[in-house]
Amino acid sequence: MSTSTPNTEVEVKMALKDWRQHEVLLKALDTPEASFTQHNSYLDDTQRSLRQARIMLRAREIQFPVGAAKGLGKPPVTITAKRSISRAGGIFISEEREQVMAFDDWREFEWGRTQLDTAGHVFRWVGDQCKFGRLQILGKTINQRTKVQSDAFVLEIDRTVFPDDSIDVEIECETLWPDAAKKHIEQLCAGLKIALAPQLKGKYARFLQRTEGVTDYP
Repeated sequence: MSTSTPNTEVEVKMALKDWRQHEVLLKALDTPEASFTQHNSYLDDTQRSLRQARIMLRAREIQFPVGAAKGLGKPPVTITAKRSISRAGGIFISEEREQVMAFDDWREFEWGRTQLDTAGHVFRWVGDQCKFGRLQILGKTINQRTKVQSDAFVLEIDRTVFPDDSIDVEIECETLWPDAAKKHIEQLCAGLKIALAPQLKGKYARFLQRTEGVTDYP
């Protein structure tokens, strides 16, 4: 069995009822600590073995604004396997494992020139949970992430475009104090007259619902 050690992620996710208030929110906050684009490709086999095992497998590329990453070269692609432990009232607890892949190796797979290299602890762990076949890209979301310090919390404001061109905006905060973070986000948005609701599903579950009509993914 794999000896990969998981990270337990505790995260608050609050959705803007009207994604168009995204700019109102950003203008009201302090100067961002960082702003970048995430290209998230979701993976599974033709039998949807990972979905049946309730495992999300994602490859994430990060693209920085022009000039922001000068001299850093091509950032590696992060491979993440995640499985939900619980979600209630906008507080998500998940089991998560990550490893990195060279950008050029990922691009060769994405372009169909090679099969995906499934070496590494993330793929070994996934293989321990379920038998899977040849992996393929199911689709992609494009997420503009802005990270901002707000009081004691680092907020991640995500504007996500799904394959059907629908858009969601949510405020996320990974923290050891989720109840306090949720209260802070609610008070912040109430002061800005931005209507919020606890997010009910993660991005992958929403991706599956909008691309394949899946409604029962946790």
